[in-house]
Amino acid sequence: MAHVLDGCVLWVVDYRLDGRPCRWIRALRVVSPPHAFIQEELDELYGPRAELLELRQATDEERIAFIRGEPPPVRAPAAPSAPSNGSS
Repeated sequence: MAHVLDGCVLWVVDYRLDGRPCRWIRALRVVSPPHAFIQEELDELYGPRAELLELRQATDEERIAFIRGEPPPVRAPAAPSAPSNGSS
């Protein structure tokens, strides 16, 4: 399967769909960040229900998981931090 990835860059696409975090890992023959292409694809698939959060090149670990056919991990949304009142 490695030959399929020759000349491709793996991109991690984090987006929100109906308020839920989602992630794609895409192999594209594009070297520069394809923000416009990915945004157009999200718009076509989901319309205003999707919001692009982050687009970055995959890490080595994500690339290995992709090649193995493992699903991409989706980060849990960060919990809001409670304000500190200074007392213990």
